[in-house]
Amino acid sequence: MLYVAFSGPERNTFDTPRSGWPQPAVVDTVIEDLDRLMEEAGIDAVLMYGNAFTTPDVFWLTGFRSSDEVIVLRNRGEDTVVAAGFNTLERVRKESTVRRTFDTSEIMLQLIAENKRLMDDPAAVFGSVLKELFSGDVIGVPTHLPAHILVALQDLGYKVKVVPYLLTEARATKSPREVEMIRKAGRATIGAVQHVIDLIAETTVGPNKVLLRDGQPLTVGDIKSALDHFLLDRRAETAEDTIVAVGRLGFDWHYLGSPDDRLHAEVPIIIDVFPRLKLERYVADVTRTVVRGSVPPELRRMFDAVSEAHSAAADALSEGALMDEVNMACYDTLRRYGFDSTRLNPRAEEGMTHSLGHGIGLFVHELPTFYRYSDRLERGHVLAVEPGVYLRQVGGVRIENDYVVSGRRAERLTSGLDDVQFV
Repeated sequence: MLYVAFSGPERNTFDTPRSGWPQPAVVDTVIEDLDRLMEEAGIDAVLMYGNAFTTPDVFWLTGFRSSDEVIVLRNRGEDTVVAAGFNTLERVRKESTVRRTFDTSEIMLQLIAENKRLMDDPAAVFGSVLKELFSGDVIGVPTHLPAHILVALQDLGYKVKVVPYLLTEARATKSPREVEMIRKAGRATIGAVQHVIDLIAETTVGPNKVLLRDGQPLTVGDIKSALDHFLLDRRAETAEDTIVAVGRLGFDWHYLGSPDDRLHAEVPIIIDVFPRLKLERYVADVTRTVVRGSVPPELRRMFDAVSEAHSAAADALSEGALMDEVNMACYDTLRRYGFDSTRLNPRAEEGMTHSLGHGIGLFVHELPTFYRYSDRLERGHVLAVEPGVYLRQVGGVRIENDYVVSGRRAERLTSGLDDVQFV
C-alpha cells in the first residue's frame, strides 16, 4: 500500500509498507454514506478538529486513538487527510487508518516563537491546511467544531456550512467490522450483568427485605463497583454512570441510583449497563430487571408485557421496515396487557414513557432513532431495543438488547443471558 504524506506545500510520496506497524482498532467504515450525504448537503469537504476521546467523529474517520487533537479534512470522493505536527504526526502515520497527512510542525514552530498555540491563531494553521488541500467551494463543519475556528474560517473568506447531523447520519450504517466491535462490547456487557445478578442471587433476605451479603446490606454502590471491576478486566469501561434503580425509584427511568441505596427483595431492580471498549471505542447497551425472591402478581404482569413487547419489536426489525412499524409492534403489545404509552397517549404518566430505543456505535445514543417514524431501517443499522413499563407504586421493568439489521430478520448481538431474571 502506498503511503502519502504532506509536508508543507510540497507533497512527498513514501512507498512504506504499513504491515509491520501496530494496526488500528477500526479498519473500515461505511465511507460511501458520507460522500453521498456530503453531496446531498451541498458541501465539497467536511472539516473537523478534535481527538478520539472527546470527538468520536474524528476516530470514526481516522482510527487514531489518542488524546492529541488533530485536524481532519475529507474532500468529497477523496481520501481523508489528517493534519498534525511533531510526535503526533508520527503516531498518526503509524497508528491510524489514513494514508494522507499534512505536516503542521513548521507552522506550529512559528506560533511557538510568538508564544502562541493553535487556538490563539487558528487562521494561521487552518489557512495553511486549506490553502494546500481544499479546492472546492463550500466547507461543511459539524456543530462540535469550536466557534472561534468557525469564525476564523469565515474571516479567511471560506464559505462554511454547518451540517449538524452529517457525520452522525454517516455513522448510522455500520460496517461488518464495526458490528463485530459492538458484538465484542456486548459480550463484556452481558458478562458484567450476569456477574452482578449472581451476586444478587447469593444474598440472603434480612429485616425489611433488605438483601444481605456477608451479613451486610448490599448497596447500589456495591453493584456498580462490581460492574466496573468486571468490565475493566475485559478492557472496557462504563461510558457514563451505570443505572441501578431499586423498587419505586425505578419509576424514574433515568434515575442513576445513589451509592447508598439498599437492594431489597420482591421489588424490581433495574440494571442498565452501557460500557465502551477502551481500545476499539464502541459501546453496547444491555438492561435487565432483577427480582430476588417471590414476584408479586402485578410485577409479574409487567414482566410478561415487557418481555412480549421486546420480542414483538425485535421480530419487526427488518431491512426496509418503517420505524413506526417497529414502534407499534411494541406499543400495541403493551396496550393488550393494559399498559399505556406516551406514543399512543402523549399525556400518559405511567406505562411506557420513553422511546423504544436508539442507535448505538461510538456513542451510547446515536442514529438511527425510533422518533423518526417515517424512516426506514437499513442493512447495517445497529439499535438498542428497550421496552419498559413504569408504575409509580411499583417501579419499573425494562429489558434491553442490541440488534443489527441484516435482512428479513435482525441479528441479536447481546445473547447468553435470559431476558427475565427472577432469582
